[in-house]
Amino acid sequence: MTPRHVTPIYGKDANVIVQLLDLHVAQPAEGDSNNGPAPLQILESGTGHGALTLHLSRAIQAANALPPPIPKTSTIEYLEQPPEQPNPSKEAKPAPEPKRETSAEQEQTQAQEQEAWNTYRATRKAIIHTVEVHSTFSKHAEKLVRGFRRGIYAGNIDFYVGRVETWVSEQTKTKSEPFLTHAILDMPSAHLRIPLVASVLKADGILAVFMPSVTQITECAMYIRKQGIPLELDKVIELGTGISGGRTWDVRFAVKKSKADPGWDNTNDQSASEGTVEESVAVESEGEEAAAKAAEAQTGAKPKEEPVLVCRPLAGQMIGAGGFVGVWRKMQMPSASS
Repeated sequence: MTPRHVTPIYGKDANVIVQLLDLHVAQPAEGDSNNGPAPLQILESGTGHGALTLHLSRAIQAANALPPPIPKTSTIEYLEQPPEQPNPSKEAKPAPEPKRETSAEQEQTQAQEQEAWNTYRATRKAIIHTVEVHSTFSKHAEKLVRGFRRGIYAGNIDFYVGRVETWVSEQTKTKSEPFLTHAILDMPSAHLRIPLVASVLKADGILAVFMPSVTQITECAMYIRKQGIPLELDKVIELGTGISGGRTWDVRFAVKKSKADPGWDNTNDQSASEGTVEESVAVESEGEEAAAKAAEAQTGAKPKEEPVLVCRPLAGQMIGAGGFVGVWRKMQMPSASS
């Protein structure tokens, strides 16, 4: 058991999320450190407790060679200087830790460990970039990963403190093409970060958004459609151990049946309504159609039908695994020549 700074994603839920990402890694071959395909890179925006980070690292462990000894100092990279929080009570400040004197030999050993660690990082074939705005959470997650089985999975993870916008900006300075194969957003207002993250996601890459409620997932779906982001919704999964035990949700955009059915005929609809108590409705419908035809004559185009968002659980599809996970896949954009 570890102390909590934030609510963790429990093991069985983390396992389901990892399975939804459809991760496939190849074992590294001897002498291919600089050759072969580009490394598999995963972005986790919202490190939190570090439980999901640990499960992700375990899933890609086979792609990397065994790491050298972990440096004793923290390897967290700070993307931006955090703002100083006002603290009117001086007594509330913690006492400074006593400085430990290090000999020249110890400093040399630490420098060698750090150099070996940096060399190893450059040869990895699978990398997890986990970004967190709170330094306290990031430090705790790093401690958790290092303490699990003597840090066997620590070499796959790069910790960052800052905003995901800053991280993407720093990465695109040295990378001109999309480089992420997977991305996970576990943060408030995740839909606002989707356009930025999607811009560095490779074609056929997977984006997963973890949210407490299904309305937040539908908000992401509507935002993606409104912004025209080339992401296709694959599935929505409810995670939970209470009432449902986990189930698949049907979240999609659909056109009204009356307009989508090729056999729908306006004349038949009118004849069926004659002699009934719903004549007023038919008259109102005719008025709307006349107005639509008038608008079509002026603009030269038919009024666009707005699709309806369907959101309901799929019966009979249970997944043994709280919250909701939406999974999108980035579509292949047509080339300029085609």
